[in-house]
Amino acid sequence: MRLHDLRHGAASLMLAAGVDMKVVQETLGHVSSTFTRDTYTSVYPQVARAAAESTAALVNTAATGTRPARLITLPSRTGETTA
Repeated sequence: MRLHDLRHGAASLMLAAGVDMKVVQETLGHVSSTFTRDTYTSVYPQVARAAAESTAALVNTAATGTRPARLITLPSRTGETTA
């Protein structure tokens, strides 16, 4: 395992844990948070799903006042369903 692999893993785990993008950027020494975001945010699909669920719940709660949102499960690119 290379040092770069450990660095990439640490950044990905920080983002998966919900650490702010600016903190990750500064930890890695990147000049721009855009580079950090473009490089590391697509690593964990479950992070994207959690973000979508949180956003849907917020929008649905604001629209209805009470009922939480429910996301549907779509097939993945390989034909498997994601949960």
